[in-house]
Amino acid sequence: MKPFSLLGLIFIVLCLSACGKKETPPVEIAINPWPGYEFLFLAEQKGFFKEVGLNAKLVQLGSLSDAQRSYVNGYTDGLASTVIEAVQAQILGNKPLEIVMVPDYSNGGDVVITRKEFSNISELKGKNIGCEVSSLGIFLLQRALAKAGLNLKDVNIVNVEQMNGEKLMQNKTIDAFISYPPVSINILKQKEFHTVFNSAEIPEEIIDTISISKKALAQNPGFVPKLHKVWQMALDYYQHHPEDALNIMATREGISSEDFEGVLSDLKIVNFEGQKEIFQSPDKLQQSVIEVCKTLVDSDAINANCKQFPNIIYKGVL
Repeated sequence: MKPFSLLGLIFIVLCLSACGKKETPPVEIAINPWPGYEFLFLAEQKGFFKEVGLNAKLVQLGSLSDAQRSYVNGYTDGLASTVIEAVQAQILGNKPLEIVMVPDYSNGGDVVITRKEFSNISELKGKNIGCEVSSLGIFLLQRALAKAGLNLKDVNIVNVEQMNGEKLMQNKTIDAFISYPPVSINILKQKEFHTVFNSAEIPEEIIDTISISKKALAQNPGFVPKLHKVWQMALDYYQHHPEDALNIMATREGISSEDFEGVLSDLKIVNFEGQKEIFQSPDKLQQSVIEVCKTLVDSDAINANCKQFPNIIYKGVL
């Protein structure tokens, strides 16, 4: 009986050890509706995350502001956003982050929408402008006004979340709205509205990013290379199976495949080779971070010393 007892004891110890072993929770990434991010959803839907062993989960939220708040308040480990929200999240939260991917550059996708009685930005002086004030909206508005020789003090800024913009435009509570797809698509289908400014007029200033907390990266070695791998897998799937890919991505955005494909023409999607070029020479991206910081300080959106802003660009191997 003694050998049996010893084996039994070993078995019990091993069982207890296995039961006590906790799995590392997935890295949760806050993400809002935006066609440039949708390739990550395509990758998740097609099982590419599991295929490469990427321990991540996408958490769908309603807007860029929501994604930023989710990260800052500690509900998620990362966020998909423009550089603007990443800069603010680094300042507002107590969770240092790193930009680990640049999914796309907005090349016309972000827009200033007005009623057709206004033909240009300068005519909006003294008018009510709706935007997400703690997010991309205030940045795009500031840049649009600057192009017309105006500044933020020349207009009345109203804090408006994306899902509320259409209603406020229709009832004329606001005279203009800073928006992006898919929300902007539905607004612009109405004949009384048009765009008077878009991100193509400030090329490569609206940079979309994926940022992850440094803590989560330290706990998940190899996370970034796997993320880049699934990103390219999704781009490849779109290239070889465009109809299925468009249907999956457009359905999640709540728009037609045709509209989704049209929006992609207003983005510069960055493939794996482009990602390597960006992160092998990270100083250019960090300089964009500094310039965004300065603009946000000038517009009173944040209070920061941009000259001493930490380098938040990932420097590891892709």
